[in-house]
Amino acid sequence: MKWPNRPGPRPQRGLLAINVRYFAVRALLFGVVLAVVLLLGLGGLLAFLLALAISGLASYPLALRQRRAVIDAMENRHGGQR
Repeated sequence: MKWPNRPGPRPQRGLLAINVRYFAVRALLFGVVLAVVLLLGLGGLLAFLLALAISGLASYPLALRQRRAVIDAMENRHGGQR
């Protein structure tokens, strides 16, 4: 018997959707860090470069799940070969 409200297996998402989500997480993080840096009084190129460096370092642990999803999708696409 199949339950009507029970979720089934999750469908595989395409590589493009996974990459868009990964990019969105990193872009959102950059935007937040840039806003904070601008609120602290830094401006211009220095604010941009500082936000780029901080968000780059912070995105490594924060976007780990999306990065692993991209790697898994690439491995599945190529038959498990790197």
